[in-house]
Amino acid sequence: MWAESPEIAEFHEHARSEIRREVTNEVKCKKITECATYDEFKEHVAAAFLKPIDIRRKPGARDATPSTAHDSNIANLMEKEKTDDVCDKLAKELTDIDLSDVKCPQNAFDFEKDWRRACKSSQSKVKYLRKIPWKKYRKIFKVEGSLTMLGDIITALYKERRKEGVKEEDRLDYEEFLFATFRGLSRIRGISMAVAFLEDEVNMCKEIFRELKKTAKSSDVGYTEADVDKLEPTFVEDDSDDDDDDQV
Repeated sequence: MWAESPEIAEFHEHARSEIRREVTNEVKCKKITECATYDEFKEHVAAAFLKPIDIRRKPGARDATPSTAHDSNIANLMEKEKTDDVCDKLAKELTDIDLSDVKCPQNAFDFEKDWRRACKSSQSKVKYLRKIPWKKYRKIFKVEGSLTMLGDIITALYKERRKEGVKEEDRLDYEEFLFATFRGLSRIRGISMAVAFLEDEVNMCKEIFRELKKTAKSSDVGYTEADVDKLEPTFVEDDSDDDDDDQV
């Protein structure tokens, strides 16, 4: 049997590295929604290639079939025509969590984990947000830049606000919840940086604040129009200066 040329050896090494990367990503995609803490997640990723102990195997014996989790994963991956949809397939296999069992998150990691696992629709997302007192947002996202779901949050709030056939008392209750949620979000450190990445959500915010002002004028709610005016600039840029420039 001839020896491998340097080119062939390099190719095989690249192939093994690519497969190792895919196996690691597969473990990451699965465990990111299953682990309770980051340390637990990190341990699972680090153990992706550990050899399991087989008490039935005699010392020094050699098997013709793959005997490690790593080899098994590689064999499965080699049979797949594509691996780009690994995360999507794993996500469909995960069992949804009942929101009634989910409590108020203690930190940004808990929030993102619950958001991904339990919040599949705008209705479930809003139901989850209702579990969070507005004063808790600053503590949950105390690390600057840890709020990565702002656009998704605003979209869910906006969609639920536009639902038709809602009773007046339920609508007013939701308006107060909207104001409280935006008030809580505005207190997060680095919120301006998160808002800077918004695009379509800015227009959603404009419509939400416009409706909040109308409600404050016409109904007895727990906030005033002045409260909304004070809160709005955090999420919506003032276009008055641009309008003045256009007129000039």
